[in-house]
Amino acid sequence: MTVEQPLLATAPQAWKVLNEGSSTEPLVLAIDFAVSGRPESTFGDLGRLLAPGIPLWETRQPALEQARVFDGEDIATYWVRGVRDTGRPVRAVLGYCVGGLYAARVAELLAAQQDEAPAVVLFDPEPPHQDGMVADFRAAVARLCSVLSPEESALAGQAAEEAARQSAGVAALGAALAEVFTSITRAAFARAGLPAELADELIGAYESFVVYIAAAAAFDPAVRWAGATALTTPAADPHVRYAGRIIPVDVDHKDILRSPTTADVLHGLLTRARP
Repeated sequence: MTVEQPLLATAPQAWKVLNEGSSTEPLVLAIDFAVSGRPESTFGDLGRLLAPGIPLWETRQPALEQARVFDGEDIATYWVRGVRDTGRPVRAVLGYCVGGLYAARVAELLAAQQDEAPAVVLFDPEPPHQDGMVADFRAAVARLCSVLSPEESALAGQAAEEAARQSAGVAALGAALAEVFTSITRAAFARAGLPAELADELIGAYESFVVYIAAAAAFDPAVRWAGATALTTPAADPHVRYAGRIIPVDVDHKDILRSPTTADVLHGLLTRARP
């Protein structure tokens, strides 16, 4: 049943407006952990390829103090509460990589608050896994190359591999990786005479990312993705088989959110999902 309340034109704290669109159009929500400068495409790229009337909002992460005590359900509820408070209906929920797990749960929660369930559209979705977390750690360390020697970077990578061997699951691994990243970042910044506040900012961003990844393990893709449509590149994770519908797109994984092909497919899906 639709909840009757005043419509708000601006996004709440939990969401960032990528495309303002029309205030009379239902929202399209995008779930990702977007960071500036990453080589992979973003929903910001995709938004520039969509029709200007489509309002597109992207998730903001909860404050780190909250995120540290949140599980996956808490994070999904945090985002849903922000949308619910606007009173605006949602046409579709999009999810990239691990964000696909959150997207399905967010759509399920929103479906209880409006007349029609939002469509769920995923882009190369995958569950969190240790290999991916270690690869992400290495990428974060690589961004510190100006203050770390090659030997220090190699040692950090070895510490991450050891943490993966010793950790029982993604939550434990995330905590271990955050500890390693904190240690090497603070030491490197102190040695280079750089502000401790800058080190803390980088550490906080990495820890927030780790929380986002690890908490998604609360959701089972075999259950959550049954009603979803997944757009997949040749590099898609095998778990995508759980999606109710799979649409291959012939682009590189890193380009899936900036490809006109992807935008065309999504436009068709959104047209059919119009309330």
